Amino acid sequence: MAEESESKQSAVESVMGKIIGKIHDHDSSSDSDHKNPSSPSSVEAKIYRVLGRERPVHHVLVVEKSADLLLWRNKKISAGVLGGATAIWEPFLQVASALTLELNQALKLLRDIASGRNPKKFLMIIAASWVLSIVGSWCNFLTLFYIAFLLLHMVPVFYEKYEEKVDLFAEKAMVEIKKQYAVFNVKVLSKIPIGPLKTKKV
Repeated sequence: MAEESESKQSAVESVMGKIIGKIHDHDSSSDSDHKNPSSPSSVEAKIYRVLGRERPVHHVLVVEKSADLLLWRNKKISAGVLGGATAIWEPFLQVASALTLELNQALKLLRDIASGRNPKKFLMIIAASWVLSIVGSWCNFLTLFYIAFLLLHMVPVFYEKYEEKVDLFAEKAMVEIKKQYAVFNVKVLSKIPIGPLKTKKV
């Protein structure tokens, strides 16, 4: 019996020695990995992460609130956002459909203008483009944008204050423009031949 207990004790000691040896080997190899991170053993030890990230997803998403929202840490807020997005999807589709319709009509109008079917609007576009090119030659785009921004904030106030005078002046100007256009139409536009647009075979 004494021999049996001695053999068991020696077996336990040998197992313990092996475990201690493995722990010591692991510590020394991890120290060498920290000193030389580009060694092959450290590359093999790395876990594959999507997009090569080394930090948890919560830290990758920069703002913690958005990370909490996207990772469903606060289930009520995440469900509320998802429900809200779902609730506004039907009206969003209607707005997108209406905008598409308006855009198609605007493109049809531009096509008619470019083809010469509507000479009055064609001339208005030419005049507006000419004025914009002259104003654009005086300043750059940002300055032009700033001037337009100022006018949008000043013109309504000016119009509200001097509404009667502005309306009277605008009426006189429109009468004069219509007279000049009628003369131009008779002398120039009516003499320009306008042929039918060729339709493509589908």
